[in-house]
Amino acid sequence: MKAIFCLVLFSLLIPFYSCEKISENAVKLSVDFTWEGMESCDWGNPEINIRKIPEQTKHIKIHMYDHKYKYDHGSVVFEYTGENIIPMDRYKNIQGPCPPYEPGEYEITIKALDKNKIVIGMGSKTRFFPEK
Repeated sequence: MKAIFCLVLFSLLIPFYSCEKISENAVKLSVDFTWEGMESCDWGNPEINIRKIPEQTKHIKIHMYDHKYKYDHGSVVFEYTGENIIPMDRYKNIQGPCPPYEPGEYEITIKALDKNKIVIGMGSKTRFFPEK
């Protein structure tokens, strides 16, 4: 019984474990987004506004998670070209919001990565979809 409990606990924690290296000088990014123009259960994603991105940033990682329904919508990493606004369809590999009943509680996390893929900045924003 104890082995089964440990196996279940381990499988629940795996999605939250990260092997990413985080710089001791990592900064807090300012992240904002809106669901305006979004359709439920579509593959589109919201435009994201990011501020305080470190100068050494080479890649941006976006991750979306629904805390209400405990559903991981996925992540995507792409080359950073200096933009502070990530357009709506720039990261299509992440499944858009699709709450089955009540509004979901979606968190979008942004990580700024340097040339060695070390996290040098991160921030997140949580919003309900649809908005309450």
